[in-house]
Amino acid sequence: MKITRLETFLTHAGLRNYLFVRLTTDTGLTGLGEASLEWQERAVQTLLHDWVEDRILGTSPFDLEDVISDLIRDQYQGGPTILTAISGVEIALWDLIGKASGEPVFKLLGGQAHDRLPAYANGWYGGANSPQEYASKASEVVSAGYTALKFDPFGVAWLEMTPAEMSAAEERVAAVREAVGDEVQHMIEVHGRLSASCAIEMGQRLIPYRPAWYEEP
Repeated sequence: MKITRLETFLTHAGLRNYLFVRLTTDTGLTGLGEASLEWQERAVQTLLHDWVEDRILGTSPFDLEDVISDLIRDQYQGGPTILTAISGVEIALWDLIGKASGEPVFKLLGGQAHDRLPAYANGWYGGANSPQEYASKASEVVSAGYTALKFDPFGVAWLEMTPAEMSAAEERVAAVREAVGDEVQHMIEVHGRLSASCAIEMGQRLIPYRPAWYEEP
């Protein structure tokens, strides 16, 4: 079984894009992988076609270790863009191996470790600005069955926030907490935008709302 075709599919999903890779073999089997890298999907897509494709065509999915090792060895400069392209192909190779073997990939990777996994909702707050809008969207997510929510209440904050901006962010978090109750976990995302002093002060303001974590302040 040899790989005869590499295709990419760039898809829009509201707040962000997702990039998928499909490998086709001479037996007709196809394998799917994901190669999304936020804000860099087109760069990854270009690398997949300009650099990875020639190196993957004609190889066997069952030679995965050699194929991926060669790609990692030859990419030299490293970095998330090229490694995301390689990882997307590796996922697709595992998918092909699983289909050819008639086994789910989790068994090939060592077997089942859990019966259930918790999931938190993310990206649900797109378009929300006021505390009421955050609360309404949060209620919809919880009604869908989620018991944990991650969200960024900081608008376009950068490094420093005025007292009014801090209060606005706190009001959004407070509204979500009131809307969903005490049992739903909050994960507060900052996207690395605050100075150390501002992050500390803002974090202290959020203590009463018991965030499960305060991500990348």
